Amino acid sequence: MSPFPSLALFRPHRLSLALATAFGTLALAGAAPARAQTVAAEAPTDSAPATAASAAASGTASGAALPTVSVSGRSATSEGTGSYTVRSTGAGTRMPLSPRETPQSLTVVGRQQMDEQNLDTLNEVMRQTPGIVVNRRDERVDFTSRGFSLSQMVDGIPTLAYNNVSAEASMTSMAMYDRVEVIRGPAGLLNGVGQPGGSVNLVRKRPTQQFEGSVTVGVGNWNRYLAQADIGGSLTASGGVRGRIVASHSGGDTFIDNKRRKDSLLYGIVETDLGARTVLAAGFEYQKNDIDGANFGNIPPYYGNGARLVVPRSYSFSTPWSTWNMETRRVFVNLQHAFDNGWQVKAEVAQVKNQRERYSGDLQSTLPTFPINAATNIGVVSLSDNPADGTNKSLDVYASGPYQLFGRTHQAVIGFNVNKLETEIANNSALNTGTRLDRRPGGVFDLGAIAKPDFQYPRLRQNAETEERAAYASTRLQATDALSLLVGARVTSYENRSYQRSWAGTANGARVDGVPIKETSVVTPYAGVVYDLTGEFSVYGSFTQIFQPNTSKDESGNVIDPQRGSNVELGVKGEHFGGRLNTAVAVFRTKQDHVPVATGTLQPDGSPAFRGERGTVTEGFELSVSGEVLTGWQLMAGYAYGTPRKADGTPLSPHLATRTVNLATSYRLPGALSRLTIGGNLSYQNATSMDIVSKTPLTQGGYTLIGLLARYELTPRMTVSLNVENVTDKTYIWMSGQSGYMFGTPRSTWLRGSYRF
Repeated sequence: MSPFPSLALFRPHRLSLALATAFGTLALAGAAPARAQTVAAEAPTDSAPATAASAAASGTASGAALPTVSVSGRSATSEGTGSYTVRSTGAGTRMPLSPRETPQSLTVVGRQQMDEQNLDTLNEVMRQTPGIVVNRRDERVDFTSRGFSLSQMVDGIPTLAYNNVSAEASMTSMAMYDRVEVIRGPAGLLNGVGQPGGSVNLVRKRPTQQFEGSVTVGVGNWNRYLAQADIGGSLTASGGVRGRIVASHSGGDTFIDNKRRKDSLLYGIVETDLGARTVLAAGFEYQKNDIDGANFGNIPPYYGNGARLVVPRSYSFSTPWSTWNMETRRVFVNLQHAFDNGWQVKAEVAQVKNQRERYSGDLQSTLPTFPINAATNIGVVSLSDNPADGTNKSLDVYASGPYQLFGRTHQAVIGFNVNKLETEIANNSALNTGTRLDRRPGGVFDLGAIAKPDFQYPRLRQNAETEERAAYASTRLQATDALSLLVGARVTSYENRSYQRSWAGTANGARVDGVPIKETSVVTPYAGVVYDLTGEFSVYGSFTQIFQPNTSKDESGNVIDPQRGSNVELGVKGEHFGGRLNTAVAVFRTKQDHVPVATGTLQPDGSPAFRGERGTVTEGFELSVSGEVLTGWQLMAGYAYGTPRKADGTPLSPHLATRTVNLATSYRLPGALSRLTIGGNLSYQNATSMDIVSKTPLTQGGYTLIGLLARYELTPRMTVSLNVENVTDKTYIWMSGQSGYMFGTPRSTWLRGSYRF
């Protein structure tokens, strides 16, 4: 039973229901004359009802007497296209629009690029995405765009903020996904309680009509290995039931001393036609990630006396027995129905459970609180048992389709969703001395001498429940043949309640309730305009507001006020060679208040304290190109510049890059060499720095990383590939923004073989 009885997952929200009902009735009534025969429900994936319609046409499905309606639209599925771009996407709008028709900056990384460039995790995908800065802090990875974090969605459904309870992004396997859709800039229409940096939408693989599959095996340096299998197709003779299953297992050592990992994934989905226009789908996902010698925290850059602490790239600041193990279990059921007037309705319920087991013995890096003695190399090591659990339940319902107005056909989307996240984070200690944290002296270069203790004493339990309820509506008005207007709004209610029990000092497990956070009926409007200049180039502009509740606290332990602001974007987009190549240039300006900034001080419970920065401004521009440049030559490239600044003009996050260049490419040779594909990738970021209390700032000069690939087709079904990353073996670091750093990955190699059947 929930410890917060006043919160209910699917509690009706009056304004949400009223908005959805009123707009839905109007739109469905207006859609009847349109009788559109081809439209997609969202970013038109392997649209399940398309299969139902095909079955109806052949007389194999029930309800075959009804007229057949195709709902496939312009397929956005990236599998089998051989392309580094897509011709249609619903990212940010849930309407089947081409990238040129979407009035916002976006990038889609598809299956072809993931396979060729050896992108096995979300971390690796984001490193090749234009405009995204990847910054590692221990086993966790931060993704930022335009200086701010990104929200995450799965199949277009928002999830509440990933935190240290949820499956860390660096552990998210790409084996089960068809593509990754990245919106840069606020995505407030579909993700009202979202991040101003944008959103990342992971689109799952769907069952195929025909039987097909593949197996892949691979080996890499540091004793790494990988095995994957992906099989799908019809499960009945009529094709009315289809399924797909994906399994993956990898493991091996790393470049860090005493650190090794194992990662496993099992994903399955079944789709069933319930008549000519209705498809029921159900699926599951299981991921297990085990890291021995795991890191938590950062490498200290300085001794207590200010001298630089020099360590090799392989240095581990954790005890060998430190572990970070995660299990993720997700189940989902969705139902999709296509009406004969071109409208579609889709509903999905899902639940994801995350469990974390973490034992850690980590060298502390915060100065001047935990100085390292330069003469003895003795510092402070924190020992803890820090398990966590999280459950996210979600409901999402929306309808989309065409309607007639003033003699023209327009599009509309209406919907609502509910998300509820419950978390529990614990801290157990080996000491029963009344202190919450077990901190002991330890040798910087002799952490293996610290044995794993028995963490038998509970010290802290933190429970939280967060609920978001929202309704949204948008329409794309085709004002003229060349001019389209996209307008909409999202109404969001958000509530967070928390409490904790502490056994430190004299607390003796007494419950202490946190300050509740509640926002009701917050409206985030969105407006965009696109003007088709030539049939190949369009100009666009968009405006959206920002609303993001904070969970960061100040020195008194009070939660900072919600982030609020707005974003304006202008740009030009091009669509070339029939949609096989997309180009874009954009300029933007984002204003925000109450952005959390670390103060360098602590909260009453010992956690880092923050303040809400007012008047922050981010200005910048982006260039991007994706798709087929010439026959056989695929390219994704981009340049991005954006500097978030405080009201006084100083950088908001100097440890994050403000200028980046990304390039990924492959070329299939012509003629007699057509079995060979060559290519590579390049990423550049400018210099960054981090202030260390009373010490010289830590800096990282601008650097470039280069990767190379070669892929050879032994037979039409069998390929072998070699990928080498960081070819020049560049040494570089990631900075946490507070106290320390991590080394980036040295030169690495993968050799793989794949067979399709």
